[in-house]
Amino acid sequence: MSIKKSNTKIFKPCIAFKLNYCDGGKDSDLERIGFHGICSDKMIKYNVEKPRAWCSNDDCVCKQYYDKKISRAELEENWTENIDGKFPCYESAAIRDYAFGAGSDHYTGGRKIRGAKAGHLCLLTTVAPNMKECERFIVAMFLISRIFDASDEDATFIYSNEHFDFCVDFNSDEAPKMKFWKVYRNSDSSIKWGSGLFRYFSDDDAVKFLKMAVEVKIDPDDKDSVKEFLDFYCNINNLDS
Repeated sequence: MSIKKSNTKIFKPCIAFKLNYCDGGKDSDLERIGFHGICSDKMIKYNVEKPRAWCSNDDCVCKQYYDKKISRAELEENWTENIDGKFPCYESAAIRDYAFGAGSDHYTGGRKIRGAKAGHLCLLTTVAPNMKECERFIVAMFLISRIFDASDEDATFIYSNEHFDFCVDFNSDEAPKMKFWKVYRNSDSSIKWGSGLFRYFSDDDAVKFLKMAVEVKIDPDDKDSVKEFLDFYCNINNLDS
């Protein structure tokens, strides 16, 4: 007897982004993984020569610095500490703002974000230099509060809760343990990202990612905060934790 394949689609209101590795703001004392400032000279060289689409673009200030058209001091002027301040790329402000975008000239294709919904989970993922795709890890996660198109209609931005109550980032010890592919799989069960900027996933997977975060968090207070995030997430989305 043959078994009919179900045509029921799983609701996937969550989103995971693929980020270029950024060591900006990396601090051994704070154990910050990066993504909070402009990259080091070494990382800029790597991303330009890789080449990463935006990093190697002549309009990118990091490329202008690499080409010795501007000084490091002039480069640093393109990033400010305050939320929603200046930044040369989405990656450099990813953990500063808990936000990310898609579809600008920074990424080819101009794709809009149609599937993600407010009240669901956003993951920021990356692969460090010399890492394999199967080692992709999560640098931060947050509850989506806003999704909007930029005024020039070039980009769609995902923003976190305005008060950052449900935003989690991972330090240099924790982040490598937040393995993206431990939970997520492509429709054909493969472990391959390709050229796309983002992936949609379900609330069931969101709960698995949040549980993983509880497990990897080292500080007891941080662990309790993620537990609160998990409980809140399940409550607002009618899920069984």
